[in-house]
Amino acid sequence: MTDRPFPPTDINTRKPPVATIDKVTTFDRFYSRGKDPIFFDLSIKGRLNAPDGSFGVLYAAKQTKGAFAETFLRSPGRRLLPQDLIEKKALVVLQSTRALKLVELHGPGLSILGATAEVTASPQPYALPQAWSAALHSHPDVFDGIAYRARHDDGEICYAFFDRCSTAIVEVERRDNLEADWFYELLDYYRVGIAPPS
Repeated sequence: MTDRPFPPTDINTRKPPVATIDKVTTFDRFYSRGKDPIFFDLSIKGRLNAPDGSFGVLYAAKQTKGAFAETFLRSPGRRLLPQDLIEKKALVVLQSTRALKLVELHGPGLSILGATAEVTASPQPYALPQAWSAALHSHPDVFDGIAYRARHDDGEICYAFFDRCSTAIVEVERRDNLEADWFYELLDYYRVGIAPPS
């Protein structure tokens, strides 16, 4: 028996809790400036990407704090963010044009599905979370994606949207300049600063 909980053989019969993102609800994502902010990743590099690249995944967060944590706090213990990293990023506010149905891969959903928090918090290689993403993508309940706790702030909820809902996600606002009060407030909240120029 393995300690790493891969999807059980009866996963298609399990009924996990569902998080519904109502129509016109907004959510946030930091992205690489100059790139398309609505990007469904078809590579096999992302945590909850398809292991064979058969479907794309868009990563976002319920709140700006969650998006910040997953983008800028990836190096545990780092207290200063490189200026060039900040300059390369921008924030996009996205919105759903229909209700989106996400499986809750956190809270009681973990036990119901036969998973543990390790699934969405495990380090590379991503064989474990990608196996779960593939299994939930093919679940007969036809989920639009996965809701899970941010690895770098487990008080925040993040989203991995499957590309089957790509036409239901639209851009509301872009914030290309992160030299703004709202961004400095996030730095203060997580008690991180900006590294001086080298």
